[in-house]
Amino acid sequence: MKKFWCLFLIAILLLGCVREPDEPIGIVSPAPDTPAVSEAAPYAETVTPKPTSEPTAVPTEAPTPEPTRSPEERLYAFIETMRVEEKIGQLCMFGFSGTKEISADFQKLLNEYRIGGVMLYGQNIVRYNSDGGFSQCRKLTDSVKNASESKIPLLIGLDVEGGRVTRFRWKTTLKSAQTLGKKNSRSLAYEQFQTIGEGLGEAGINVNLAPCLDTAKEPDKTFLTSRIISSDAEIVSEIGLACVEGLHDGGCLSFVKHFPGHGATNADSHQITPVVQKSYASLQSYELVPFARVLEEADGVLVAHILYPEIDERHIASQSEIFITEILRGELGFSGVVMSDDFRMDGLRRQTSLSNGAVQFILAGGDLILCGANHAYQREILKGLFDAVEDGTISEERLNESVYRILTAKINAVGWDPFETEE
Repeated sequence: MKKFWCLFLIAILLLGCVREPDEPIGIVSPAPDTPAVSEAAPYAETVTPKPTSEPTAVPTEAPTPEPTRSPEERLYAFIETMRVEEKIGQLCMFGFSGTKEISADFQKLLNEYRIGGVMLYGQNIVRYNSDGGFSQCRKLTDSVKNASESKIPLLIGLDVEGGRVTRFRWKTTLKSAQTLGKKNSRSLAYEQFQTIGEGLGEAGINVNLAPCLDTAKEPDKTFLTSRIISSDAEIVSEIGLACVEGLHDGGCLSFVKHFPGHGATNADSHQITPVVQKSYASLQSYELVPFARVLEEADGVLVAHILYPEIDERHIASQSEIFITEILRGELGFSGVVMSDDFRMDGLRRQTSLSNGAVQFILAGGDLILCGANHAYQREILKGLFDAVEDGTISEERLNESVYRILTAKINAVGWDPFETEE
């Protein structure tokens, strides 16, 4: 019996050592990376991790564009790149002798000082050639252009007015200014000067010193005679304007003359300094009427060597700040090129030296100094300008103003683009 109970107890102990298949053995800690599940949520949602995105690029700021410069600003920027010598050369329009090519002496002057303008005279034209002198003149102007080493094109001028001032032999006879005035036909004046502009262009010329806007009570008693359109200032204005328009449509610039008027004297400024006793009010009511009307269209104005002591007792008009800056630029509002009459004329040389005259002309507000074929005179003019710039009498700012106006005329004359050289 005792043996039975012993076997029974052993059996119970053995049964205690056998576990059911689903019964856990001890406490098993979850794996370190396994999330614990709470009793409230025995089945946790499966969370799909978001794909790793590329780092967001930080936008770079676009460079601020440079402000667009106006044509005026760009032209002044070009002028800033020019040497003083080049600027001074732009203020000169010089003549030379010869009909085939320029002389070695003038070529040296042209390039030594970078002269910006060349003026032709009757002596440069062989008008009795088979075609009236046009092809001969074209060869001459081409030789001048080829001889110039400047990157800036030349203004090449001549004066063709009609009548006794024609320079070439034209296929159709050019009527005088006086005849145009008597006919009082704008279309006739326009057509004649369009023909002149086209002919000058063929000959390589881009500036015509015409028309004359002088008016006189008795034109035949002045030294200009038939070169004056009329004694009626309104007719001078209308016909003069038609002449300028015709030149433009013919492809040529127009420099009108002889400001402020040469009609109130019979003295010839080539030989003497004319003196006109007129008040400004009198001048304004008559002689200045055509200029006031036509200046809006003209490219340049040629100023005469005439003394009006009641307006400026010290200076002839071509040396006068009163006439050039106050009246011409100020009251009449002219912004184009102001050109002197020829510095070889006694009307100027009886008043001052050439060097002082050149400096005073620029200080008075002028831009372009005309001097025909006298190289000694031309060098004296250049020396005066160089010395005045060097000692500060003429500031570089004042120099730049004139160069700006002259280069603007060149852009209009030949379609030159100075901005192609900008980098």
